[in-house]
Amino acid sequence: MKTILDVQAANDDFADQARAVPSGELIRDLLGHRIKVPAAPTDFLARPGLQQTIAEALQPGRTLLLEAPAGYGKTQALREWVVAAEADRVAWLSIESRDNDPRRLMALLGLALGQDQRQAQGALQRDLYPDLLSLLLQRYAREFAKNPAKLPTCIVLDNVHWLAHPDARDLIEQLVAELPETLALVLISREQVTFSTHSAALSGRLTRLGAEHLRLSLAETEALFAGEMQQERIRPADVEQVHHLSEGWMTPLQLFRMELQGDSDTPRTILESPSVARFFRDGLLSGYSTVAQVMLFHMAEPELISDALLQSLNEALFDLELTPSVACQRGLPIWPVSGQGRWYRFNPLFRDWLLGRELHGRQARALRASHWFEARGDRTEALTHALRAQDADRALEIAASGSEALLAGQNTGELLSWRQQLPAHLVDKSPRLRLVYGWVHAIGGQFSQAEKLIDGLPEAERDALGGRLMTLRAFILRGRGAIEPALSVVDQALADAALSDHARLMALWIRSSALCAGERYAEARSANRHAARLARESGDPGSEILAVYDHARIELGKGYLKRAETLIRRGMDVALNAPYQPPRVGESRLQLSLALLLWHQGRWQEAEACLVRAARQAEHCRDLGLLMNLALRALIAKSRGELEQAFSWIGQAERTMQLWQVDDVAYRPVLEALKLSCWLQGDQLQRVDSALGSLAVEGQEPCVPELFPMLPGLVETLRIRQEIARGDLAAAQDRLSAYSQAVDGLELPLGRLIYGRILQSLIHDKAGKPDKALVALREALQEAAREEYVSPFIEMESALRELLPKVLASAGESPFFDRLRAYFRVEKHQASKAGGELAEPISDRERGVLELIAIGLSNQDIADRLHISLHTVKTHARRLNAKLGVRSRTQAIVRARELGVL
Repeated sequence: MKTILDVQAANDDFADQARAVPSGELIRDLLGHRIKVPAAPTDFLARPGLQQTIAEALQPGRTLLLEAPAGYGKTQALREWVVAAEADRVAWLSIESRDNDPRRLMALLGLALGQDQRQAQGALQRDLYPDLLSLLLQRYAREFAKNPAKLPTCIVLDNVHWLAHPDARDLIEQLVAELPETLALVLISREQVTFSTHSAALSGRLTRLGAEHLRLSLAETEALFAGEMQQERIRPADVEQVHHLSEGWMTPLQLFRMELQGDSDTPRTILESPSVARFFRDGLLSGYSTVAQVMLFHMAEPELISDALLQSLNEALFDLELTPSVACQRGLPIWPVSGQGRWYRFNPLFRDWLLGRELHGRQARALRASHWFEARGDRTEALTHALRAQDADRALEIAASGSEALLAGQNTGELLSWRQQLPAHLVDKSPRLRLVYGWVHAIGGQFSQAEKLIDGLPEAERDALGGRLMTLRAFILRGRGAIEPALSVVDQALADAALSDHARLMALWIRSSALCAGERYAEARSANRHAARLARESGDPGSEILAVYDHARIELGKGYLKRAETLIRRGMDVALNAPYQPPRVGESRLQLSLALLLWHQGRWQEAEACLVRAARQAEHCRDLGLLMNLALRALIAKSRGELEQAFSWIGQAERTMQLWQVDDVAYRPVLEALKLSCWLQGDQLQRVDSALGSLAVEGQEPCVPELFPMLPGLVETLRIRQEIARGDLAAAQDRLSAYSQAVDGLELPLGRLIYGRILQSLIHDKAGKPDKALVALREALQEAAREEYVSPFIEMESALRELLPKVLASAGESPFFDRLRAYFRVEKHQASKAGGELAEPISDRERGVLELIAIGLSNQDIADRLHISLHTVKTHARRLNAKLGVRSRTQAIVRARELGVL
């Protein structure tokens, strides 16, 4: 009787040459050498976070699927786990193309499982494969129960993508489904596996790690190039750029690093690296036909690509041997765009390499793409591709058909880049195109450039453009922080009956933003309602998203964080469910607003995840939201006590704004205020003194940036904090009184109210009035707890380090208080310690009344302070006396202090 290994496998013709050894034994011996762990690289990057993820996934009875394109370090990461875990019972099988034969695969699985079973004579029937694999697994389980030391506890199947035979794929799917409880399985594939994994995933028996898990973080990339940076072979800023371009793709980064270590002339950029080019050519494209490679070059030309757009670009000149969806499935570095249906984008480094090859007909394809997008109502992309095709007449035609509609997405990055390719006279001879690029420069913070374009228009053209031109002028004024002039000009624009719907939308958003800066939120909401109605009527998802963003900004300004979060997530749902659109500023701004909100609530990890997503969109659109993005990163770093990292983010923001040629007024006050905040936390009072003088000049209207409307209030709180730190309490109190005064008798925004109470507490504490200080601080906490407003307390952590724990120790139980207690290192049990001797605990409202009694307020004053009735105050006072076992106010205060309630 023969074993299955007696059957000659594919490409085993050499077996007959060994006459002295039985054929089956020879083949089994040869295949046995295939079961081995690959050699470890001589120099690899330690990745403890990834190793922990792999270790958690590699449990007995579970499957780990490592699925990513070539070069993402799948084998290297698993090999590192084998070494770190000292796993000596791993059966590692590197699959080859000839293993596609199911008989050969079965033989290899048997060897990996440590089995030497004998089967019926002759070739196996196809329907016997499942039974044989079940038998192998059952026999493994029985032998493992008897003698576990001799059998593997983990099987690794590397290069699973070679298995194209249906029977071979079925065997792997069956192996996942019937995996013994004592065996872990790892599948490594550079392509998306074609067998079913959902059942195992739903039951928690399969974990997938893709490129998004395997790519290097910025910190890991910096660690990879640490030696080269120390030797000054590459600058830290260049490492950041390389990481951004490659998106943490390990193999290109490692190849570029090896070239930097060489003695010969090294490439200046990673795109000039011969090793990286060879990897792309030989490691990625070598298995594709010439036609398929041409298709890849065509796919790379647009920023985003779909199967339908690719068909339009080619106009059936070739059969679509390779489409974006197929390229994604076959393990090329092209990813689905989240929320955009069947649209894809390339890895930026790979795309730039593909675009480096000049192909005939690129302008003709861009023109076809322009018509394709215009037929679908997307004028922004239609104009972009018309400019790419260098078709001046078509660009003018699209611009004239609806210049304001082009700007609903505010994708200034593409429009600015393609302006350089326009004939020099084109913009000058077209007032509409001048207006378009005036908007483009203004949205990008280049206000001087925008004014230069529109000021050069003939008077007749200025009159013809009317309200459209006034809207742009209002936007420039708003961007420079001139609020009242912006409102005056935008009102003139809205009075123009000929104003188009899109231009009216822009005008209403400008009005809403300017009113928010002046804390006139009711009027801002009225303008927003009108804009939202126009956006719905236009049927443009991008306009609707901007309207939701504008509404959320109003709620954030008022301090209603929870209401703003509901609005933001609703807008994100609109963006997710909308048909394909190019990256829009509205989506980026929603992510940015959500990150700001999460920062206010102390949810920093969630905020950072939003900032990563928003940064990519902002950079693509060249949106000034990137400034706010980096500012929030600096604030998060400062909140964690990482002042050096905070200054690094500020420096990156400054470099980016200079690179984008943004006017100083749009970004420099924001960055200076951030530096002030960091210096104040580091007690560098002398630097704070000199820097405060360079910001808003006394007696002048402060600049109120569109993205950072809290700037004037932030600067004023910094001035008050500086005066408190110097001991000038009278000046601090005068400033605080003005700061706490609502505009025109309107309701004070919650953020300003909380900051005001905290600053008042600090003044009382410095003045030697601890009771009043604690009362003011408790009021601040009570106001903040409504919206879980953590940021004011974190921002003033150094000043509150001694004072706030005293209040938190007796505060209530809630995630908000727990978050603050964790940050200020106040033990949770301290919160229930105060008043522990009381038979009935004192409520938060009663404690608030008690604290106001302690500072000498009358019952009527307490009622006015807490906005409750006089009868309610007296009721609280009676209950307090009963709980404390006293009869008078004085006794209540003494007893409360004895018990630690006050």
